[in-house]
Amino acid sequence: MPQIDFFNFFRYALATVVTIYATIVTLQSLWGWYVWLAGGEKYVSMLRRYLLLHGLRVRFRTFGGDVLVCILLCVAFLILMHAHSLIHDLGDRVAHARQLAQHP
Repeated sequence: MPQIDFFNFFRYALATVVTIYATIVTLQSLWGWYVWLAGGEKYVSMLRRYLLLHGLRVRFRTFGGDVLVCILLCVAFLILMHAHSLIHDLGDRVAHARQLAQHP
C-alpha cells in the first residue's frame, strides 16, 4: 500500500495553484501597462520618455546590490529545496529498512 503524505500533496498543489495565479496576474498587469504606455497621447508620450530616462539613470552599484541579494536568496531557496528532497529520500529509506526488518 502506498504511503501518501497529505501535507506534501497539499503543499505541492497549493504551490502550483499560487504560481499559476501569480504568473497570470503579473502578465495581465504587464500587458495593461504596455497597452497604456503604447498610447499616442501627449502626456502618455511624456510619461513614456520620463520612465525611459529614469530607467537609463539607474545606479548600477545600488541596483547591483539588490540583484545580488535576490540571487543569494534564490541560492538559499535551492539549497533548502535540495535538503528537503534529501530528508524525504532518507525517510523513504528508513521506512523501507523498517519494513525489511519486520519481514525477515
